[in-house]
Amino acid sequence: MTNISVHRLLDEAFAGIPTTPDVQDLKEEIRANLVDRVAELTAGGVAPDDAARRAVGELGDVRALVDEADAGPRDAERPAPSSYELMARNRVPASGAFVAAVVLVSIVLAASVVGTVFAAVGYAHGDLGPLLPTALALVSGLALGAVVGGSLSQETTASHPVPRRRAALFGVGWGLVLVGALLALVHLFGGTTGWLVLDGVVLVAGVVLLSWLAATTTNRKKQWALAEESVHAQAAGTRFDRDPAAAARFGIYTVVVWSLTGVVALIVGTTLSWSWVWLPGVLGWVVFMLMLATMLFGARHEDDARKAAEHAAG
Repeated sequence: MTNISVHRLLDEAFAGIPTTPDVQDLKEEIRANLVDRVAELTAGGVAPDDAARRAVGELGDVRALVDEADAGPRDAERPAPSSYELMARNRVPASGAFVAAVVLVSIVLAASVVGTVFAAVGYAHGDLGPLLPTALALVSGLALGAVVGGSLSQETTASHPVPRRRAALFGVGWGLVLVGALLALVHLFGGTTGWLVLDGVVLVAGVVLLSWLAATTTNRKKQWALAEESVHAQAAGTRFDRDPAAAARFGIYTVVVWSLTGVVALIVGTTLSWSWVWLPGVLGWVVFMLMLATMLFGARHEDDARKAAEHAAG
């Protein structure tokens, strides 16, 4: 149902425009980007038809895109616009109210994080109870979640806005990670093992939520940014530049490995002995380096096979 709506709306947008090979190529490129955009919107809870109309609306004036594409061959002697020119041409002005709100919330975030650390020290010396550092840790998580969620829901020069529900989930994930880490610090000074385990559960829950969100996120880059990235990727030599999906997976795996390493080190230190806390760090480093080597160099045969298949098809 979603693809049907996208195709119908795209045909209506191109109605009355003479069909040439260049125009048809541009239309198919736009179609692929619209399908990805609609998939992202529907994943965020937007109805399929509403997502299709919103994606086509974000496209802007189709005739202007066609005119710009047609002007290329006739203006071949003029050099291609630089990255700075493309950014200036597609610049989205920032909202003054949003910037002011983010600055204020960021001040609250910094103050609450610092306050949590000092309150944890006071809790360790018996000068304060657990209520104040816990409350400050929760305020820190709420502030970080608000900054992350609000920032992702804003349109930028190169990216479309993340749907509000999905942006809120990103904020919840990062808030859980910060709250879990700060509470672990508080209870490390004066809490019991049970509290530390609960803090680890909160931290891991945030990491799992962020990993799921990262794994299910579709492309939100605008068309001009995608074209610019493809040009730079062709000149780059690493697999992560050629395969953005592999780079995204590596980032997710890295967060999971080091988060679990930190939780295991905390459990080992509080249950066995702090003299053995280095062992999980070493094991985590070994796993990380093996993962890095596998993802960078282990897929060479896969890349070669894909290039051979593309060469045979061409």
